[in-house]
Amino acid sequence: MLVGNSYSTPAMAKIRFTIASVNTAPKVWSDMWIESQMPGGQVNQVPSKNNTDINSVQNMLDNLNP
Repeated sequence: MLVGNSYSTPAMAKIRFTIASVNTAPKVWSDMWIESQMPGGQVNQVPSKNNTDINSVQNMLDNLNP
């Protein structure tokens, strides 16, 4: 996936988790994206919404021990 050009920083995959209580049960949302910084400082972000990435994060959350 191209995010920048040859002068950009290397692309990095990032995940942000949002945790909230919904009807007294915890709920976790995740946002995933790939980003790279251009030479002028601009940050390019591309959402990562494919099923492989979504399933990978879900498996990670399912395997957490409380």
